[in-house]
Amino acid sequence: MTDMVDVLSWDKSIDKDVKTNDDKKVGKVRAVTTDYIQIQKGTLDKKYYFVPKHYIQGYDGDDIWLALTEEEVKQFESEKEMPLSSFDNAQYRERKSVVEKQYPQFSSAIPTYSSKGQAQNKVGMSWDKVIGEEVKSADAKDLGKVESIAADYVEVKEGTINKKHFYIPKSFVEEFDGKKLHVSLTKDEVKDRYERDSPPLPAEFESNEYKDISRQREAKYPQYRELIPLMAKEPGLEMKGQESGGILKIPWEEIIHKHVRTSDNVDIGDVDKVGNEFIVVREGVVSIHLYYIPKSYINHYDGSSLWVNVPSGLVSAKFERKNEPTKEEMDMILKEAENKKVNEVR
Repeated sequence: MTDMVDVLSWDKSIDKDVKTNDDKKVGKVRAVTTDYIQIQKGTLDKKYYFVPKHYIQGYDGDDIWLALTEEEVKQFESEKEMPLSSFDNAQYRERKSVVEKQYPQFSSAIPTYSSKGQAQNKVGMSWDKVIGEEVKSADAKDLGKVESIAADYVEVKEGTINKKHFYIPKSFVEEFDGKKLHVSLTKDEVKDRYERDSPPLPAEFESNEYKDISRQREAKYPQYRELIPLMAKEPGLEMKGQESGGILKIPWEEIIHKHVRTSDNVDIGDVDKVGNEFIVVREGVVSIHLYYIPKSYINHYDGSSLWVNVPSGLVSAKFERKNEPTKEEMDMILKEAENKKVNEVR
């Protein structure tokens, strides 16, 4: 079965166009080293950028995409390869760790990336969808409701008579749980730093402090400017493992995009969504298959792959759906899973 990650080996990236995450073309790949890709911009008045590999988001079939803006790429302009010490800081090491955890094959292949329909490959939703939704602080206090969305911040309005407005940078938004937007600041921090009567000026988002926070957020969730991460449900739920009979603690918030393997060790795709009773597994890039697998089939998680207690030959017949299953279909699948568990215990 096709592995969604292994789509383009590094040597095949030569001469591919390179784009930034603000949709600017910055040149073509001219060389690949252990740590960098070399990008050439222009033919007469040439410029060269040595961009560390882990700032690459992926390949969409046409272009290589970076997790950097056009302005941020300029810091890597150089006539020759730069020493590792010039960029090997805590922020880059954090991004490197996140990328390699998400894409175990990164050293040999560039991940798949969908620039046109990001929501298809990322678990998230567009920012405009949360206008009118309630907002919660890190200390579980109500902040009000989302009034408007801007490029760099979310406007939150508290109260109806004595109104207060908080202009919270997007980099402090953690996730949306389906009902409420969660931010990583306490209510006091929000009030002290972001309560005001008028929107912030663009220059306020050019500070080094804000840029550092944005890079850290981007390392954790590269698409946060376009999509809000959706909260995985039931975090930390304990399940009885079928493999050992012991208790499994599945960190649902961490398994999005993890590989899923069957009992005969076949990779059937990546976790696309997590629901109350199911995980949704997506396989393929052009020809996409969606598998709705009950959580009760999960019998092992090793940090990089989730293992399900079903052979690969039965996955499609039992779990593949073009659309989300109806309640009747879900009940039927869950009943079958429960019967299977009972038979295994006997």
